[in-house]
Amino acid sequence: MSTREPPSSSNGDETSTEAPSLLPRRDFLGVAAGAVLSLSGCVDGDDAAPAMTDGTDGTGGTGGTDDSTGEPMPEPPDAGEPGVPFDPAAIPESVELFPRTPMAGEMKPASFMIAGYVETGEDVTVRVWQPGAVEGEVHLRLDVLVTPDANGFLKVEVDGLQGGEWYDYGLFAGDADAGFSARSLLGRARTALPDGVAEPVRIAIAACIGRGLILPEYIDPDDPRPAAPWDTMQRAAEHDYDIFIHLGDQGYFDDVYAAGGSYEQYLAAWGVLHGGGYRAVYPRSGLYCTWDDHEVTNNGTVDPWTTDPTELARIEAAHRAFFTVIPIDASEPGLDPLWRSFRWGDTVEFIVLDCRSERQPPESGVYLGEEQFAFLLDRLLSSPCRFKCIVNSVPFSRFNLPEDEPLASALIDPRDRWEGYVTQRAELQAFVDEHDLRGILWITGDVHMCYVGQVDADPTTAGESMWEVCVTSGNINPLASLLSTTQFPWRSQDPHVPLITFDPGNDVVLVELVDTDGRIAHSQELVLG
Repeated sequence: MSTREPPSSSNGDETSTEAPSLLPRRDFLGVAAGAVLSLSGCVDGDDAAPAMTDGTDGTGGTGGTDDSTGEPMPEPPDAGEPGVPFDPAAIPESVELFPRTPMAGEMKPASFMIAGYVETGEDVTVRVWQPGAVEGEVHLRLDVLVTPDANGFLKVEVDGLQGGEWYDYGLFAGDADAGFSARSLLGRARTALPDGVAEPVRIAIAACIGRGLILPEYIDPDDPRPAAPWDTMQRAAEHDYDIFIHLGDQGYFDDVYAAGGSYEQYLAAWGVLHGGGYRAVYPRSGLYCTWDDHEVTNNGTVDPWTTDPTELARIEAAHRAFFTVIPIDASEPGLDPLWRSFRWGDTVEFIVLDCRSERQPPESGVYLGEEQFAFLLDRLLSSPCRFKCIVNSVPFSRFNLPEDEPLASALIDPRDRWEGYVTQRAELQAFVDEHDLRGILWITGDVHMCYVGQVDADPTTAGESMWEVCVTSGNINPLASLLSTTQFPWRSQDPHVPLITFDPGNDVVLVELVDTDGRIAHSQELVLG
């Protein structure tokens, strides 16, 4: 979203309901098979086993999806499996050695990925464990010595796990036998539900991070100190959810781009975020995410279809930095797609889109590249899940703002919306109608407001009746008050934490929006057909 020029101020429309949270997090902490890993960096010791595969690439790069239909899930060990003495909380945390938050992501039924950073670049031990039956003992699922890359970053894929279970993880310095000398912040992640399981799945979503300001907090490349806490992330940390989903604009790197936009500058900028406000939420669950414009710079500054060599170099550096720090199975911009798909049993499939890097000028009609668009249609048609959640950085909704409203162009810029790429948007809706597809929910950000609404006013078809939930986690857009309450039964200019529960048993999606005071400002059950 273009944000350098603030819009005029007005009050959004916000309603309050005292609705309780539907479901607590379900901590399935049964024992699992020993981990097998693949990782970037070097491995010492006998734990360096070849990676297992399940017959799917999980990236969507060939139009496929991580649908867990390859090899069967590993059998859990005997209940009498002996534990290992280990008390990670007793090891002192070192923010000097581990200034950034380790993160888990790419959660599948038998695996997930850990991304971490070591300030000194020294070898560290990556451990993944589950609590044992005896206090002070754990069941180790991964215990491996890892050498970070030249910039101190590492990624480890932990495989051979059990679906739908929670695992703890951390980075540790020193010798395990003599006793670790320091550790990182500790985190937890849940593997995706296996096939055949239809139980509720709860997510928290975020976009456009900040501290409740009209103008974003731009990262200063000359002073990359950790970000202050953010109200929405503090509130999110008070709740339980299976997955944290970020829809883009994790930070505002515009000044980094203007200062030269080197790979090293972008890596340092990510340290502001992952050494600061995100420490409240990223350790609480695994992450799925996409990017928006400000992970590079404002879309009003540079077009993704630019041919200028200097601009292309800065975009490439920003994308490479994203792939370095985020726990996803991708490392080469332009070769590894960001778009991918993840199934959580028979409950919900998360279809992660890249709505920035592939788009072409509006007159071309190309919003998503041909392969990605075909992938999206295939997943909507072929997914066996009751719900399909489209993880989308910019709104699919048509805002239908008053034509005589002088500020309306701030929301309907055709270069920056599905709404401006009429042909592809219409083709997707026609596909939904032709196949009578149901159970689709769009989640989105970018426009610095929160809303719950349908993608078109006065809908008459399945494609026009799809629901969308939009979030801002910090930045404020007073234009939210212009949205129609008929199309958008709830909208607000203010930051909130949306908690969304996909409940196949009751055949509803519960949307709860928590405000920065910690109360549920809006609660609504969506019936998605």
